[in-house]
Amino acid sequence: MKSSVALHTGALSALACGVSLLALMPAFALAADSPLTQAINRLNADTRQEREIRLSDLGIDAPIILGSTDARRELYLPVPAGVPLTDATLNFDASYLNGEGGRNTLLLSLDGYPVRAEGLSEAQGDASATLGVDKKARDSGSLRLGIAWSSIVSRVLCEDERAIGNVLRIEPATRLNYSYDASQLQDVGAAWTALPGKPGIMVAPGTLSADSYDAAWRLGVALERIGKHSRILPFPALQDSVDLSGLRIPAELLAIPAFAGLNGKGAHVLADPAQIGALVMLGQTPNVQADLAVNDPQLLKAVNESLDALQRQIQGLDATAANAFTQWRERHINAGLAATGTDNVRLALLGTRPVLMIAPQATGKALALFSSAWNTLARSRQLTVSEAQLPLSADGRVALSRLGGNPGAIDVLAKSDWSTSFPLGSVAYDGRLPVKAVIDVSAAPGASDTAPVASLFLNDYLIGAQQLVANGEKQRIEASVPRYALGSKNVLRVSFQRQPVSDRCLETPQAFPVSVLPTSHIVLEKTALDNDFSGMAARFAMDAQILVPQAYLEHPASSLPQVISVADAAGVSPLRAQLNVSADPKASVTPDKAFLAFELPIKDSKESVQVDEQGRLRINHKDQVLLDVHPLNHLASLQVVAAGSQHGLVYRALGADAPRFARQILLTRGDVAILGDKGALTTFNTQDPSGSQLIDNEEPKGLDAWRKPSWLWLIPGGILLVLILLLAGRNARRNRQ
Repeated sequence: MKSSVALHTGALSALACGVSLLALMPAFALAADSPLTQAINRLNADTRQEREIRLSDLGIDAPIILGSTDARRELYLPVPAGVPLTDATLNFDASYLNGEGGRNTLLLSLDGYPVRAEGLSEAQGDASATLGVDKKARDSGSLRLGIAWSSIVSRVLCEDERAIGNVLRIEPATRLNYSYDASQLQDVGAAWTALPGKPGIMVAPGTLSADSYDAAWRLGVALERIGKHSRILPFPALQDSVDLSGLRIPAELLAIPAFAGLNGKGAHVLADPAQIGALVMLGQTPNVQADLAVNDPQLLKAVNESLDALQRQIQGLDATAANAFTQWRERHINAGLAATGTDNVRLALLGTRPVLMIAPQATGKALALFSSAWNTLARSRQLTVSEAQLPLSADGRVALSRLGGNPGAIDVLAKSDWSTSFPLGSVAYDGRLPVKAVIDVSAAPGASDTAPVASLFLNDYLIGAQQLVANGEKQRIEASVPRYALGSKNVLRVSFQRQPVSDRCLETPQAFPVSVLPTSHIVLEKTALDNDFSGMAARFAMDAQILVPQAYLEHPASSLPQVISVADAAGVSPLRAQLNVSADPKASVTPDKAFLAFELPIKDSKESVQVDEQGRLRINHKDQVLLDVHPLNHLASLQVVAAGSQHGLVYRALGADAPRFARQILLTRGDVAILGDKGALTTFNTQDPSGSQLIDNEEPKGLDAWRKPSWLWLIPGGILLVLILLLAGRNARRNRQ
């Protein structure tokens, strides 16, 4: 019996040992792999992406000031739609002043849920906070940051409640940091909405084809229209200089010559194609951190050649590591780049980074697909876009909701604003321009008997205002759009103001709602187009030519940012314009439609502004020289010119170095602009340099109407003539009698 038990016990022990060995086999297998293979396997499994979104990336360049007794603001920070976040924190950067005394309270909320409340009672101080952000996926594609500021001054009710010294200052450095798994990003529409504030557009190295250059400027302008400032990233080539300051290379990879050659700091000149492949594999240097790419054969060839060179080096060292690299390449490169067809739009991985690969011929249709009208339907990692267009208004009316203005209710204690922005080119077509703004609003009764007021602004020009009947019913505000207020980019703002307190002193000030209704719209009518920036934006909205010299295609990294910034400012449609490349930069070009020309002579044109390569600027008005100055550099001129029956814009750089536009260019009324690194330095009208034509001729009234010679004098003249004829006839009858 004992022997039987012992036998059974031994068998069980042997079985347990066997199971243990089986359990340890993967570990042994992993241990059997070389350190190089293990390092490549870790890179293969790594699809983690880190992101930082600042308020400044969203176009908020100046601090936000909350200064009323009860002020609220909501900010929307973009995140990948439908993808969980990891290690997400929001760094709220703010300070406060407490000049009036009393109780100040700051309440912060995320996605509508309060997460931090703090009383601020010192004379001044720091109001910054670090907030943890939960991991949940947000289908909306944004994190909503709510900021509420309350300031209660301990005074007797019915005293002046305006406390101008208690303010909260929110800095543009407020930022959201997070990471996510790029492999969980599943469709091209979500990838478009999740683009960072400064997305990178990768293009092929060297001289671009006309199709690729055409696609790149269209992508750049479309990104500018949604508030993003693109970076042009030519794929690295031999003899390019790269910055290795932030490069972190796993120690095991230093056995490969390409990685060992990158193991330094500062500037490095690429001397081996394999080093380019190593940069792609690591994905840490800015020149390979693209978010979009023009998917042409030249780019694909350059990517594959660099990775082929890297694979040969790995194969020579370790065959197992070479197999691991093949697996990495299949997952992180080939699966996304092996696209076929000219209408292809694909979400791919380029290293660890998710990239929207767009075929050159598909660019225009892809941009229409990414618009608000169709974006929610882009629910696949790869799409063939046979057609996608944005509908034009048939009756000359465009709803503000189509322009990004979300109708809805806002609470107003003393003052609140509702706004929408739109490029002129997104609405103007067929010679039509905005001539009237129609805003439908409703307002609830408030604490005071004083009627609330709605004021309508276009580009900060007051164009209409109306007292509201606070009964919750629809009211219409109609305002004519003056030509001087219209620009290539426009902001339409409705400002609501209430009397915050009533004459009953025991009532606490309370906010009451107002709404901008979805029937609000702008009206377009055919009108004569002026020869200024607004008139050109209307012409560009339907059709235009972009004229560039061949040298621009040879240097896309420097020329494309200029073309993108100027085309965006001028109102050129990225969907309808066409690119024309001039092989001879000195040969005169004859446009056959509205045009935007860069550094090219235009046949039969007369330019009021002349510049030269030595940096001389000369501005003429008819036969008079208004300005003649030199030398200038990092400046450029943009002017409206006529060439035969066509009108267009001509861009010319002053001196050897063109400006590098750090922000969007805003063109106001006029036909000439001098551009610098920070946009338009000055804008003026060479046809009316004194501005006298802008002043409306006021029609005389009352006695003044009679003092000035006019057709009005025909009235008494006619009466006098009739009286003379009557008297003459009467005298003639008397004489006959």
